[in-house]
Amino acid sequence: MKINIISAIALILVTANCSYAQKNDKAANNDANDTCRVIDKYLTQLAADKNFSGGLLIIKNGQTIFCKGYGWANKEAAIPFTPLTLASIGSITKAFTAAAIMTLAEQGKLSVSDPLKKFFPNIPADKANITIHQLLTHSSGFHEFLANDGGDFEKITTKEFLEKAFAEPLAFKPGEKAVYTNVGMSILGIIIEQISGVDYEVFLQKYLFEKAGIKNIGYHYPVSNNDTIAHGYQGPTDWGTHQQHFAQAGGGPFWNLKANGGLEVSLNEMAIWANAFTENKMLSKETIAKMFSPQVLEDATEGRSYFGYGCNIIKSRRNTKMIDNGGSNGIYFARLVRLPEEGLVFYMVTNQSLVNTNMVLPNVSQLYFTGIIAQDALTMQPKFETPMAAKIYDILKTTKTTDLGGELEKENIKVVDDQILLEVGQKFMDERKADEALSLYRFYTKEFPNIVVAWNDMGDVYQMKNNKEEAKKCYKQALKLRPGNPRAIENLNKLNK
Repeated sequence: MKINIISAIALILVTANCSYAQKNDKAANNDANDTCRVIDKYLTQLAADKNFSGGLLIIKNGQTIFCKGYGWANKEAAIPFTPLTLASIGSITKAFTAAAIMTLAEQGKLSVSDPLKKFFPNIPADKANITIHQLLTHSSGFHEFLANDGGDFEKITTKEFLEKAFAEPLAFKPGEKAVYTNVGMSILGIIIEQISGVDYEVFLQKYLFEKAGIKNIGYHYPVSNNDTIAHGYQGPTDWGTHQQHFAQAGGGPFWNLKANGGLEVSLNEMAIWANAFTENKMLSKETIAKMFSPQVLEDATEGRSYFGYGCNIIKSRRNTKMIDNGGSNGIYFARLVRLPEEGLVFYMVTNQSLVNTNMVLPNVSQLYFTGIIAQDALTMQPKFETPMAAKIYDILKTTKTTDLGGELEKENIKVVDDQILLEVGQKFMDERKADEALSLYRFYTKEFPNIVVAWNDMGDVYQMKNNKEEAKKCYKQALKLRPGNPRAIENLNKLNK
């Protein structure tokens, strides 16, 4: 995402603590000012005390009332995080893909009821009748990731991606339920390219961004000289940028990431994107209403969450409609929350994994609505996607066991989904708890020996413990499973120097 050169005066304006809209109601304006000051004071202190790094945007009735960056975009180079800094929005990218699909629908080039066999005549029978609607609502049956994929930056062609996706058995019968999937969204990205004849990013720019006045949203590889991209940090470790990882992989983005995650956005550009929906600049009012309506109940949410098209629909604590998008790769964390009945949009992105959006935005919203933090998300017990993940985390944290398998057997717990272990392992890594993480990954790689990310993660844990030889063994195993894996190659090169 290329940044335009701006004057010093403009820079002061966009990096000010709060940008207030002109309002006729002076009292309301004063209240907004006071609220912004409280939030800014909290985030400024958090940056000083806890190394909070990232940015916050708040829009009220179409006007930006808060837009500020905190911490560092690049700590080593002393480049601050500002409203112009580009940072990964993770799976919020899915909202962009959904908007692109609905653009094609408005153009009459597809229908959400179209089956995949219309676009891929040779697709296997079990996937032939999966519809665009089912892909948009995560009810297609495709798994979250391809089996044994090489991670976000794996070099994989369109043909290879489709062959793998279509060859794998579905997780469930299409339409039976709705479970989050990255694979389905990437297939939608491929359909966008197939119908339009242009690259996914080119389509976004030509048919969405130009209408809204957006210039700098994209993957932006290779990097422009004008780009200011936030480095990601895992504790004190500089993870780098997506663009650096693309370079190490030999190009990108490729389909393990493309169209399902990883777009880079600034606070300023996100404000334009959010308002483009309110103002119907890119799509019709009817299409946007369809996208932001509850379509399919999300599985295992006890009726609390529905999938729209590229978003979740839930109720806020005030019983108002909330259109929610979140995304993370475990380093960057982003969340876009629309509250249309209250005329509000919140967007936060962080580039420091240890104090991230999931921990901070709940506190900001409490300050906005009540003026106090009654439940501090930073200090609350970590939340996991499943009770089993929380249980495994507690077992390792309390017992300090080196035999997780034995402890799980005592508790009559059998893990059949490796993503549960990945979630727990990466939580311990974020907390820099190397012993607990090592116990987790030893069990993980024993139970699921063909998962590349588990071996790479365990190599990282051994590096945390300064055990270079064991780290090398892990990365070599990852390379054996996935030849050319860029993460393993990068770490082996570093360890062999």
